Amino acid sequence: MSKTGRNKKLASFNCDQRIWEEFIARCKSKGTTATATLLEFIELYLDDSQDQLDAIGGNNLDKRLDSQIKASVEKYLVKSDNNNSSSTSETIRAICERLDKLESEFSNESNSNQATGIDNLANLEQKVEKMYARMTQLAEAIIKIQDYLNNQQKRGQKSYYNNSSFKVHTPRMQPLTEEGLAKRLGVSEESVRKERINLPPPLFVAWCKGKDRAGLGWEFNENTGLYQPAS
Repeated sequence: MSKTGRNKKLASFNCDQRIWEEFIARCKSKGTTATATLLEFIELYLDDSQDQLDAIGGNNLDKRLDSQIKASVEKYLVKSDNNNSSSTSETIRAICERLDKLESEFSNESNSNQATGIDNLANLEQKVEKMYARMTQLAEAIIKIQDYLNNQQKRGQKSYYNNSSFKVHTPRMQPLTEEGLAKRLGVSEESVRKERINLPPPLFVAWCKGKDRAGLGWEFNENTGLYQPAS
């Protein structure tokens, strides 16, 4: 450290560049200098007033600056009164009163908006939670309904297939006359009669099966004189 004047010394120390730049900018925004702020810190520390260090920055520093500004204005007003500048003094007083009023209104509005915002956020969170719970209940209800419908459908299908009244029965063909069988086989009545007389019964059945559109074999019943499907 080197001397810079009587009873004064130049103090230097290492500091992070970013922090120092922010400190300089902060001091300028508050209308002071880094040197003045550091000296105030040192004086407070030597006076065992460390607890008051936080009061140097933030709102307390703003209040002190406001007080200094108001003191300067009052000093100017007094000076103006001494110079008989009543109109100018009244104007400045009115401006100061207006500034105080605006500052008070802004502070009250800010606090009100902050409280209202917190209340609105809490109400919104409650509504979202209720909506989520309701959606969960609806989803569970839909799943239960779907499961019930699926089970009912399976039971209905099982009952349908187990019910004998719904079993598929092959309709039994009715006996046909010689004319009816000839039409079904697509031949003449004479051909049917000739094949029945000349062929043994098993071969006649096979011959009919080859001609029938459904592949059925037919045999002659001597008791009824009709042709019936071969069993």
